[in-house]
Amino acid sequence: MLARQIERIMRARAIDGVVVATSTDPGDSAVAALCADMGVPCCRGALDDVLDRVHAACASVTPVPKHVVRLTGDCPLVDPAIVDAVVRFHLAGGFDYSSNTLEPTFPDGLDVEVMSYEVLSATWQEARLQSQREHVTPFIYAHPQRFRLGSFKAERDLSHLRWTVDTPTDFALITEIYQALYPAKPDFATNDILALLARRPELSQLNAATKRNEGLARSLRKEELLDRYRRSQELLTRATRTIPLGAQTFSKSTTQYPPGVSPHFIRRGQGSRVWDVDDNEYVDFVNALCAVNLGYNNGTVNDAVKQQLEEGVIFTLSHPIEAQAAEMIVEMIPCAEMVRFGKNGSDATAGAIRVARAYTGRDRVAVCGYHGWQDWYIGSTPRHRGVPQATRELTHSFAYNDLGTLAAHFSKHPGEFAAVIIEPMNVTEPRAGFLSELKQLTHSEGALLIFDETITGFRYAQGGAQELFGVAPDLATLGKGMANGFPISAVVGRAEFMRLMEEVFFSFTFGGEALSLAAACATMGLIQSQPVIDSMYSQGHKIITGTRSLIAEHGLTDVLTITGNPTWSFLLFRDHGGYSQWAIKTLFLQEVFARGILTLGTHNMSYAHNDEDVQKLLAVYDEVFGILEEALRNSKLDQYLLTRPLEPLFKVR
Repeated sequence: MLARQIERIMRARAIDGVVVATSTDPGDSAVAALCADMGVPCCRGALDDVLDRVHAACASVTPVPKHVVRLTGDCPLVDPAIVDAVVRFHLAGGFDYSSNTLEPTFPDGLDVEVMSYEVLSATWQEARLQSQREHVTPFIYAHPQRFRLGSFKAERDLSHLRWTVDTPTDFALITEIYQALYPAKPDFATNDILALLARRPELSQLNAATKRNEGLARSLRKEELLDRYRRSQELLTRATRTIPLGAQTFSKSTTQYPPGVSPHFIRRGQGSRVWDVDDNEYVDFVNALCAVNLGYNNGTVNDAVKQQLEEGVIFTLSHPIEAQAAEMIVEMIPCAEMVRFGKNGSDATAGAIRVARAYTGRDRVAVCGYHGWQDWYIGSTPRHRGVPQATRELTHSFAYNDLGTLAAHFSKHPGEFAAVIIEPMNVTEPRAGFLSELKQLTHSEGALLIFDETITGFRYAQGGAQELFGVAPDLATLGKGMANGFPISAVVGRAEFMRLMEEVFFSFTFGGEALSLAAACATMGLIQSQPVIDSMYSQGHKIITGTRSLIAEHGLTDVLTITGNPTWSFLLFRDHGGYSQWAIKTLFLQEVFARGILTLGTHNMSYAHNDEDVQKLLAVYDEVFGILEEALRNSKLDQYLLTRPLEPLFKVR
């Protein structure tokens, strides 16, 4: 393509000389070799600074030119007559910069830019943005008050035609044109191409789906996001020096938030909204991984914490609020007769497993769902580095809604299972009778049934999923929204099992920390007295219904589904058209973040979410689903994606 382009440029009468500006990257050595064969000067410079390369190429000419014509290497149909016409227009008008692209009327690919060397030098010295360095001239036409700009137009508008080469379909069109016209007519011109396309109109359809100036648009978009998250990126760089991944939680790190196109640090929150360190505002549908179920900075909870703070945070002996909080849990949770507090969900699930092992005298555990970072569970996932093999062998995963997979474990290891622990629901609803049959099968094996309600507790119903589905486990674990974001968890269950906590060592210095217990009492009180859960259901239903409608409207039913409970629903992604679900999800996150929605594909509802928040979410989804639709239909997702795709942490749901 370059050889043919150089041949065409040299036929322009207004051109005194040609210099090829390429990079010092080894991949461009072939360009330099071609130039040597053709006797054309070649100037090589920085790969990422095209402006510097162009300036250096012009400066290498003796004498230095008064005016410069810039033609890009992706335009092998450049027309020397149009080059001459733009140069004449530029000189006659006394312009600083002239182009036939400022107001596009020519086919994309016949681009000609003419500028004075003085303007090029000023641009080289002053342009700072990456897009201005990569695309050379945006700095000039971004300053019309400083530079006199000339716009050269065609007699008729042909801007809908695309004759440049950026994609395989572009290359296919150019190849067809050259095969039809060259070398029989080596000096074929624009009118010859138009006549060919009139005879064979199907050729223009080869690349009709590609938009004009997509490369520039991509650079500007990336620059826009870089500026949007500038402080976040600076803090991430700082944090990674002292914190693995730059975050204390995997789900808050770059394993879930693609770098460069995501916020990484939140400064404050109020109600359903949060503001990042760059002061971008978001409607938050992550809500601290479901820990915030009333909304950020809830006044009732804050007041309870402030009042407790006046008395103290932690003491040598227990504080009365421990009993108060435990009594409220026993009142609300069907299986709870006794309570023991921890700080994280992982504390509670590990404590429940230890009680079950102590009660049964057995070691094996069957798991379904996500149950925290402790060895006994995480050893059963791909994130098991550092977990002893002997521990890993004691944990067995089974499939949700499939009792056969659990029964198979029981058959292989009869009389060895201490417990079955399950998230009673996450992505999928339990089939009719599943949970009750699970309880029966577990008890028939002599094991205890544990519901991990770290998320579903105080969310699916006041008494959690066990109340919603009418099945009480032997033990349950609670956490997350129990204190609207304050750190607390609990193991609860029948007294027969819980009294083993008098012997089983489950003890924390901060297990009775009073601020979190005060927050828990206030939160549970609001859940009992206010329509907290009803409101989450109501708004969550609107999201599920609206999102499902938008998925169908944009023809994405093969790519996206929405499922789960209205208070905790999931937007699920599938591989499609050669793109992985993770690449598609990364583009989705890139675009929703930029529009002020914070989600990881879930809708973790809070009492603070209102109609305005739901309408904003659905409006953003309408836009972003449109982008996904176009990117997938035209196999252009890579062009939209401005960062590397996410990789799965591990699959548990």
